[in-house]
Amino acid sequence: MKKEVKIAIGIIIGVIVVALVLAGGYLFFNENKEKIKVVGEFQKIEGITNQENFEKEQLQEITNHIVATGKYASVEKAGKKYANDIFSTAYELKTLLQDEKMAQVLTASNYQEDGPEFVETKKYLSETKQKLEDGKAQMLAYVEEDKINSYITNETTDEACIALYKQLLAEDINMTEAEKNELASSIDKVVSMLDIEMEVIDFLIANKGKWQIQGEQVSFASNSLVQEYNAFLTRLRIL
Repeated sequence: MKKEVKIAIGIIIGVIVVALVLAGGYLFFNENKEKIKVVGEFQKIEGITNQENFEKEQLQEITNHIVATGKYASVEKAGKKYANDIFSTAYELKTLLQDEKMAQVLTASNYQEDGPEFVETKKYLSETKQKLEDGKAQMLAYVEEDKINSYITNETTDEACIALYKQLLAEDINMTEAEKNELASSIDKVVSMLDIEMEVIDFLIANKGKWQIQGEQVSFASNSLVQEYNAFLTRLRIL
């Protein structure tokens, strides 16, 4: 009887061990499946944002939904919030830089429509410059390591989740100072262009009555004014 009890206990223990092993395998499989989902979502975001003319709505269609469950959902939430924030800012900057109005500031048609006081033009240049500078500051803040990591530390303290997040965003986290400077200088160049355009507008305001529009050209009352005006255009060309 005792022998049978021992055998029975042995079988029960054996079953429990097997069950625990199977449960562990199931959890391991599930965790890996969830990790794969998260990686897949990051790849989708990368695929969209690598397109030259991606639409903001395309990105938000992905970032507004969480597909992972369990602890790795925190990685997906953090990554998607970060992606939404940084690429929304990038998209706004791109929209500003592609604004056709920017290319029309120093044209005969704009001089005729808004001159000689150029109230709307000055407002446009001032607001656009501020938006670009604000956007640049935001972009540079987003690529700082502490800022990037704050998204995941706000979601979880789990080391495995934090490690996966950092692995998936390693390219952003490890952005070099040279790359950051390139980002800043590309925007600074446009801001410098706007500054020169503002100088041109101020020049035209200061000399109202001494210039007029003839067809698609602006003509001035003296050669010295022509030279001053052309000097502005030369500075724009060599930016």
